[in-house]
Amino acid sequence: MKVILIGVLAVLFCGLCILAVPAEGQKSVVIVYGSRYGSTARTAEWIAEGMAGKAVLVAAKEAGDLSGYEKVVLGSGIYGDMLHADMLSFLEKRGDEVRGKLLALFVVCGAPPDYASGYLEKFAARCGAKPQFARAFGGWMKKELLSPEDFKGLEGYYKSVNQPYENYDRTDKAKCLEFARLLLGMNCPEK
Repeated sequence: MKVILIGVLAVLFCGLCILAVPAEGQKSVVIVYGSRYGSTARTAEWIAEGMAGKAVLVAAKEAGDLSGYEKVVLGSGIYGDMLHADMLSFLEKRGDEVRGKLLALFVVCGAPPDYASGYLEKFAARCGAKPQFARAFGGWMKKELLSPEDFKGLEGYYKSVNQPYENYDRTDKAKCLEFARLLLGMNCPEK
């Protein structure tokens, strides 16, 4: 019984590995993202969808060996003027693997596009590489999803700038799909 259980677990583990790393010789792109409240994850999903099956989507906290991928796209939400903690941790562990494969970066935040370009520059500097493409996307704020600390901090921020503290959704699937087509047209390998 113990041998059968170990065998089943081994098959399941190997199956998960196959999902995470492409078969040898298979050309591919991986999109690695860090998301706190879901808008960056949704943006990454839309970009992957627009890449018509040519990209694998992986959360930064779950990303493993990237050696099987030809190109890497990195995405991060911006929180308190910083990249998501999972993305920072990912870059500490896997930054060397990313440098020669960095196709694109994207950030998701509430800042206007002109201001968000500074986040893209900081992101590229953190990667130690200049991506071929970079884009800032709007996110969402859903107060019901916020941690008590984030709720209170954002409430104070909006009060300090004399702006209403209201939910918003600035995500845009069409812009994500457009970005994906740009990536496909320029550098994404065929499967």
